Amino acid sequence: MRFLSFTLLLSMLLWSGCAAPKEQGTPLGHHPQNKQQRDFDPSGINWEVDNGEGLRMHLEGGWLYLQFDYRKADLEMSRYIQFIIDSDANSSTGNAVENGADYIVENGYLYHAKQRDLWDWEEMGKVGAVVEEGIETVRIAVSAFGRLASRFRVNAEVLNAKFTPILYSPDAIDGEGNHLKTVYIPTE
Repeated sequence: MRFLSFTLLLSMLLWSGCAAPKEQGTPLGHHPQNKQQRDFDPSGINWEVDNGEGLRMHLEGGWLYLQFDYRKADLEMSRYIQFIIDSDANSSTGNAVENGADYIVENGYLYHAKQRDLWDWEEMGKVGAVVEEGIETVRIAVSAFGRLASRFRVNAEVLNAKFTPILYSPDAIDGEGNHLKTVYIPTE
């Protein structure tokens, strides 16, 4: 009887996720990068914002297009591609770990920040994605954000299998060695 009780308790812990370690550095980390995905054609996009470090943005017809050229990173090490979006350009809202990020797109899935001080994200669903060798382009319906500020922030990064960032864009660093991951996109 004790063995049955122990087995039942262990099964309940495993199913609830309490016994599983929580991964840091990614919303959920369960969607692998699809290296050959092609949901739309990005070839005709006229990019309004290009930060010169591989991150480009475009707004058109109710869609936000983001592109990250991460060929400077070791492509064999590149496991998770993230676009970090602060939709209200307010670092005091959204996820504190990501300087106020309200949303993250990781490997073609959109997540919304659930809590300010915890790494807790809610999956909202799949977004359109085109993944080519070292370049990822995503298309997100603007309506998914609820509202975008007249200027909002976007950053991009590549993480390895251990969820350690290996490339940032923008790559600016402040006086203390912290990455300043901020690009403002005007919506008007």
